[in-house]
Amino acid sequence: MDTVITNIGQLVTPVESLLGGGKRSVTLRMTPDATLYIQNGRISEIPSGRTKTQVQTLNAGGGVVLPGLVDPFWVMPSLPLWIHELPGLKFPEKDLLNWSLRLLRLALRAGVTTTEVKCRHDLEFESLTALGHLGKQQHPRVVGTLLASLPEDRSVCSMSSLIGEVIPEIRSRRLATFCDIGWGGHEGFVNEARDVLRAASGAGLRPKLHIQAQPVMIDVRSLALSLDIASVGCASHLSPATVKHLFDSNVFPVYLPALPDGQIGKHLNVRALLDQGVAVAIGSGNGLFDCQLKSMWSVLASAIDRMDMTLAEAIVSCTLHNAIALEMSDDVGSLEPGKSADLVILDLLDFRELESVVAAPPVSMVMVGGEIVHSR
Repeated sequence: MDTVITNIGQLVTPVESLLGGGKRSVTLRMTPDATLYIQNGRISEIPSGRTKTQVQTLNAGGGVVLPGLVDPFWVMPSLPLWIHELPGLKFPEKDLLNWSLRLLRLALRAGVTTTEVKCRHDLEFESLTALGHLGKQQHPRVVGTLLASLPEDRSVCSMSSLIGEVIPEIRSRRLATFCDIGWGGHEGFVNEARDVLRAASGAGLRPKLHIQAQPVMIDVRSLALSLDIASVGCASHLSPATVKHLFDSNVFPVYLPALPDGQIGKHLNVRALLDQGVAVAIGSGNGLFDCQLKSMWSVLASAIDRMDMTLAEAIVSCTLHNAIALEMSDDVGSLEPGKSADLVILDLLDFRELESVVAAPPVSMVMVGGEIVHSR
């Protein structure tokens, strides 16, 4: 069924335009007293030609409409030990899949409509099978990523089994879109990472890196550029010069501002980079380094507080720039004609009110692909 959303106090969305040399320019556009048309689950410029009985009308109540939030860094969590103490009727399926689904539903209710889920590999494929099931969930959309670890002691999975068994199995079962490797400091890491990411790329997985330890900057640049890396996570471990060099070569930086100080890196303030036209993505880091579950709204607040971003810049990062980092900006991240109708309605008078309520904004409705998936 087609939809028209009326009585929108403010329709707020990033708008992207191309500059010379293939560079992007993004601005945050606010349209007051707006009406939004949705046809076949996508934003439309014109009203539906269907009869009134085939079109539902939703009243936004004068609230603010934003694109759904996108989380480009979410690691499949471990099952908490205390969950086995719960009565069976309270949470009968005490397994990784159902626990992950519960956390994703909580994120959805908070306005996250697309999220990456990074999954560590194992030879039994238990966690990867769970990732495959998560990828079939439409609310929120899940982008699967193989989190390929290269342990120094090879206790988790040897190089040969990772390249010869895990990656081919992921390809045959279509369990993931990306392959991400955390930067390590052990001898031979760069060559091993290159071998794994080349094998993943050959299997159709887009390569990524994230920084877990202080890297040798020249090695990061060499590896990222030689393999056409999509993005580099935990970018606050990298110097601003390295980040700009990678960004100019179409490698998108992903920052995790909600991580504890000891895990966040030395270069979290990105004001100078933003002033040079460098765009950044912002992820939750959920599941990484024992990070507690973070709302993307609290991540947005952390970006303003700890990264010296304006509210408008933080909104753009948590929507369109995060979609670019996941290579999905043609479909999600902004409310423009032809894109999927992924959006949130906030019970706010003005989007700038977010600065005072951003830790827990009043989400009154969430829509994914034109379908209402949460309302209160």
